[in-house]
Amino acid sequence: MKTVFTVWPLDERTNLSWRMGEPGLHSHPFHQVFFITEGTGTHWVDGEETRIHGPWVMLVAKGKKHLYLPDIQAEGWMFDFGEDFLDADASWVFSDFLASPNLPLPKDELFQQATAMARLLWDLGKLKTDETRPVLRHLLSAFLHLLQSRIREQASHNQAHRTSDFKLFQAFLHQLDASFVKEREVEFYARKLRCTTRRLGAVCKLILGKTPQSLIMERGMLEAKRLLLHTDLSIQQIAADLGCEDQSNFTKAFRKATGETPSGFRKARLLIQPLAGAAG
Repeated sequence: MKTVFTVWPLDERTNLSWRMGEPGLHSHPFHQVFFITEGTGTHWVDGEETRIHGPWVMLVAKGKKHLYLPDIQAEGWMFDFGEDFLDADASWVFSDFLASPNLPLPKDELFQQATAMARLLWDLGKLKTDETRPVLRHLLSAFLHLLQSRIREQASHNQAHRTSDFKLFQAFLHQLDASFVKEREVEFYARKLRCTTRRLGAVCKLILGKTPQSLIMERGMLEAKRLLLHTDLSIQQIAADLGCEDQSNFTKAFRKATGETPSGFRKARLLIQPLAGAAG
C-alpha cells in the first residue's frame, strides 16, 4: 500500500487561501516539513507560539497538534509524507519528544543546497508516477540529512561526535516515546538498550546536557500539556492516563515543572490559542 507523498508550493495564492479557510489547530496521520525561503508567519505547536522569519524549517511529526498561519509574502514548499519515506538515520528528527518544530536558517551555502533540493522535490513530486517514488524517497532523505547537523545543534548543547553515542540516544528517544507512561526508571531504559545507566546518562548529558531521568519527566509533562490543551479530559483523568493515581501528586509535579497548575495552564492557553478547525 502506498503512503502519501505530496509537495505543496507556499506562495501568495496558497497563503491567502489558508487564511480565508478559517484555519485552526489540527493534526495529520503523516509527517510534514515546511521549508520557508522568504517571508513571515506564525506557528503554534503544543501550546507554544513562534513567530517565523524565513529562511526557516518547521518539522511536524505525525499526530502532533499544530497550526501554521503564513503571512501573504511567505514563500517556499511544504512536504507531506508517510513513515516509509524516512530512513533509520533520518527518522530521529521526527521523534515526538526531541524534534524542535522550528529551525531558523541563515542564508548560507547549506540554505542554497536545501533550496535546490526542495525545488527538485517539487518538480518531481508534480509528476506523481510510480517511477518517481523511489527517487523522491532518496531525495527527501538527502534533504533531511542535509539539515541534520543544524537540527542537532539546536537540539543540543554539545553535539555527539561519536556515531555510537548518537545512535544510542536515538534508540533511547524511540523507547521513551513508547514507554514513558508506564516506565519512569532509568534502569528500565538502560536494560532495554543493553547498556549501563552510567553510559546512558553520559550520552544524554553529552547531547542534551540533561540526565535520562529529567528527560523521562519532561516527556510526561509534554504529554500532560497536550492532553490539557487538546482534550476535554478532567485533571484527574489526565493524571490517571499518565500513570499517576494521586491527582495532588500530579498537580505538584506539573507545577514544579512549569510553574503553573494544570488547570491554570489549560485556562491560560485556551484563551489565546486559535479556535480548533481545519487547516494546512
